[in-house]
Amino acid sequence: MSIGLFSLFTALVSTSTLAKQRSVGGALASNQKEYLRSLPFDSLAVSGGSIISSSYIPATITKKINGTTYVITTSISYVDDAYDGCGPYPNLDLKIKYCRNYSSPGNSSNNQLNDTNPADYKIAHVVVKNSSNTRLAAMDTHIAARVAETASTTGALFVTATDSSGNAVPDAIIRVINTTTTPAVNVSDTTDANGMAIFYGLPPDTGLDYAISVEKNGYSSVQSIRPSGSLQPTYSNQKILAQQSSYLAFVIAPMDTNSLIIETVNTSGAILGNVRVQVKGGYKKYTEITDNSYYYDNLSPTDVRVTTDVNGIATVSNLPPINSYIFCGASGSGGCAVGGTTYYLASAVPYGGTNSLAPITVPVGSQVNPVTFTHNGSEYIQKVRLILTNNSSFPRVFSMSPDTASLSDNLQNVDIVYTGANLSNATASLTQNGTTYSGNSCVASATQLTCNYNLNGITTGDLQVTIQNASGTLILPTTPLGGFRASP
Repeated sequence: MSIGLFSLFTALVSTSTLAKQRSVGGALASNQKEYLRSLPFDSLAVSGGSIISSSYIPATITKKINGTTYVITTSISYVDDAYDGCGPYPNLDLKIKYCRNYSSPGNSSNNQLNDTNPADYKIAHVVVKNSSNTRLAAMDTHIAARVAETASTTGALFVTATDSSGNAVPDAIIRVINTTTTPAVNVSDTTDANGMAIFYGLPPDTGLDYAISVEKNGYSSVQSIRPSGSLQPTYSNQKILAQQSSYLAFVIAPMDTNSLIIETVNTSGAILGNVRVQVKGGYKKYTEITDNSYYYDNLSPTDVRVTTDVNGIATVSNLPPINSYIFCGASGSGGCAVGGTTYYLASAVPYGGTNSLAPITVPVGSQVNPVTFTHNGSEYIQKVRLILTNNSSFPRVFSMSPDTASLSDNLQNVDIVYTGANLSNATASLTQNGTTYSGNSCVASATQLTCNYNLNGITTGDLQVTIQNASGTLILPTTPLGGFRASP
């Protein structure tokens, strides 16, 4: 009974304390709101927020009252109201979502008006929390300028963040930077439930000087870049024109810290230690299919290559789970070395995934029950075996298409295309249960070998792949995933 009474007393004290804190928090929020309303309109901008100003209000302040610490957070953003028309939105869907008080299309003449100054007024949002991060109070206030409807000389930027499935990513941080304007622009905002962040009042700049980045804890991050000659960026820097809007859409994905285990072996399968390994991939910098410039490249512009230990093992963290990964350079011939000796990639064989050889992918971090691989007690979401050679003429194979066949297919006439290097005089055979199936009518070039096979008689399981030229023989391991697979 005593314990019960004490628990009840403790609960009542806690409830009373929180009630007092809420009362103080409400007063603090009200005071902050009135303080904001007393300021000049142009001064209503918080540090790190989305509005440009010559001076900023602190986004967060703390006050200690009767032994309790109160954290007051203020955010301020522009509002476009449909009363005088809407700003230059990229499409109708965005206009409906973000032009406040917008009527259904065709139901209001204001829908047809083009607002030359869509930053109609500002909304200030004040939140007060205690040191335990409990929300005590929250208030909003709308503040309009006396000249809100004069024509604007600035522009707007709309930025969205989605995942690879097209789902909105809320609470991602969008940063917009331009050091060439006066004043210089360095603003940020978080995406809303629709994955959108809007920046009004940006100074015009036609030189593609606006650099935009997106990041979120636990997600891959990326930033815009300039075009490079004829190469167009996947995510381009933006220009801002007066009374017009620019639009940029980013794709990011959940990311595991422990991304990849690399093991390095020679062409006989023996451990090859102390190898400096180039890894690149993830987001492509440019849209050109044949260009192999990636945001992640541990050799360029700075050499931060991982080095395998004496057991031929290295790990890589924080790889964006976007696109595929390349090892030892674009053609496997420039980014791997032991001491001063260059090693060439004969083949990269994944442990996880659905394909033999390339593409080597890093799974999305939110994948349910992913297959993982252990190293030093930590779980990694992908592992790859790099087969390396110091013989520049050795046959090299990076991909095989198709890499599987069904027993219900016409197995008497199966074409397989191998891509890689040093294949112009190579042969390719498949072996299963002691039976070898040689390639017929092979057509070869330096980088591609196409052979026809009669695979009648194969059974469900893996077939070992052997590629041979005058300089050596490459045998692809069926474990992990280097073989040709036969399914029922």
